[in-house]
Amino acid sequence: MGKDDPIKRFEPNIDRIKRDILALSRITSPTEPGYTRLSFTDEDRKAREYIAHLMEDEARLTVRIDPVGNLIGRREGEKQKPALLLGSHLDTVRGGGRFDGVSGVIGAIEVARRFEEKGIENIHPIEVVDFIAEEPSPFGLSTIGSRGMAGKLPPKLIGSLRDDAGRTLEKAIREIGGDPANIDKAKRSSRDVLAYLELHIEQGPHLCSKSIPIGVVTGIVGISRGKVEVIGKNDHSGTTSMDVRKDALAGGSEAVLVLEWVCAELAGVVGTVGRVEVFPNSSNVIPGRMILDMEIRSLSEDLLHKAASSFREELERIKEKRGVQILFEIGISSKPVVFDMNMVKRIIRVCEQLGILHVKLPSGAGHDANHLAEVAPTGMIFIPSRDGRSHCPEEWTEFEQVCLGTEVLACTLAGIEKDAALSSGHFDF
Repeated sequence: MGKDDPIKRFEPNIDRIKRDILALSRITSPTEPGYTRLSFTDEDRKAREYIAHLMEDEARLTVRIDPVGNLIGRREGEKQKPALLLGSHLDTVRGGGRFDGVSGVIGAIEVARRFEEKGIENIHPIEVVDFIAEEPSPFGLSTIGSRGMAGKLPPKLIGSLRDDAGRTLEKAIREIGGDPANIDKAKRSSRDVLAYLELHIEQGPHLCSKSIPIGVVTGIVGISRGKVEVIGKNDHSGTTSMDVRKDALAGGSEAVLVLEWVCAELAGVVGTVGRVEVFPNSSNVIPGRMILDMEIRSLSEDLLHKAASSFREELERIKEKRGVQILFEIGISSKPVVFDMNMVKRIIRVCEQLGILHVKLPSGAGHDANHLAEVAPTGMIFIPSRDGRSHCPEEWTEFEQVCLGTEVLACTLAGIEKDAALSSGHFDF
């Protein structure tokens, strides 16, 4: 699709999108705060039933559940494969909001509905996916459905992970209609997936603060997680003079500020200490030990290493200055994912043709797209989160913004379809 080619509008139905998002917001735990719909619960099952109904009765998709438990609606094309995948997730964090994940699933279904209503005959199959357990699950693992689709969920693992009730992940997958005995068959490859597109709320303040309606995501940041243990000396708070103290809390507090400074000095890096433990945690005892759980995030693996190295050097300075011991361990828990630049350019071109203000930005949070990017060219479209709020009851995105993101999603999909139909041999995004 050339830059100056006219673009076909899809005009998503905003009333239908609003109806579905609000309907799902009512499927929430009666005993938990906010909008809570944890994976593998009754609420999750009811939400999936609602989505299956939309897929079958309104979008005219053929619905199935793959071996890992992903709910998939398929619109057949002239070819059997590769398919174009759209989707996101329905589960929430505890006390979460109404738009995270849900906007992407409803947006994808609306694309399929508009294809059906407009009588568009697609060349490649289109699959709408509700990925199971994108958020942290009762089994201590997130992005379960997309991990399985990327072939990263071995049978031994699903048989060993258990929730608080002792139920294995294997059993939970079976209960939602999956087939854990054939988990390997959930794996997809570039042979049967042409591309993956995901619409999602930003979950941050950038788009909202600048009044930009669309974010074109360049990639998903990598995360280095670590632990700092500061070991000082327990002493009486009233009888120990300031000059001889080995206060682990004071040293650990300095480490928190140092991490903030190190990451602020490096463009494109953020760092957080999110959890601390102090021992013995008594008002009249100088703390002798402090533990900090921390993380560093960046789209650049080199910057992740640089930030960790600089932080380690500063910890040595604190150690010498305060006469305490400091133990520091850190490792990369997830590597940065840089999206296919041709896919990024394609989404930008759609925004330009539609006359929509947009900006390129990375995602600071993880998504199912992390794993799908290993399967096929992947793109993400962000829409604003009001005041940058997410994972809380106050999470809100205007329905007009969901509708606009759905238009960009549909036009991007249609452009891929058009170019793939015109191409012969290898398709270049």
